[in-house]
Amino acid sequence: MGTRSTVKFYENGGCVASVYQQYDGYIRGVGLDLAKFLSRKKIINGFGSQTMDEYANGVGCLAAQYIAEIKTQIGNVYMTTEKDIEEYNYKVTIDDDMDLTVVVEEETYGLNSEWSVIETFSGTVAEFLEYCESE
Repeated sequence: MGTRSTVKFYENGGCVASVYQQYDGYIRGVGLDLAKFLSRKKIINGFGSQTMDEYANGVGCLAAQYIAEIKTQIGNVYMTTEKDIEEYNYKVTIDDDMDLTVVVEEETYGLNSEWSVIETFSGTVAEFLEYCESE
């Protein structure tokens, strides 16, 4: 059984893409891969001679690049809805200055014998990368 996760991309208050991954959803798996991917990108609005290796033309372009990078075989990676909640949930948002923020929420089994989601991280891409590497 895999450690399930979602990665959701938000822009202007709305979810532009939600990706479900069946395996390795924990921080040192999907989290670290996502952190490394995001740390290589600069978000721009409009483009000229920039390359896809370093830039994304908005969050929708960033989400498409992420999916293209991780979807290498049948299964494991699927598009899902914003409402989907798994063991690990990563949210990527952009602010007015074109800076990305990452929030990590984990689904946990609480003392009252109910599942709940708690935020375990919120910060910049650089902080997220450091957090993932330290886990």
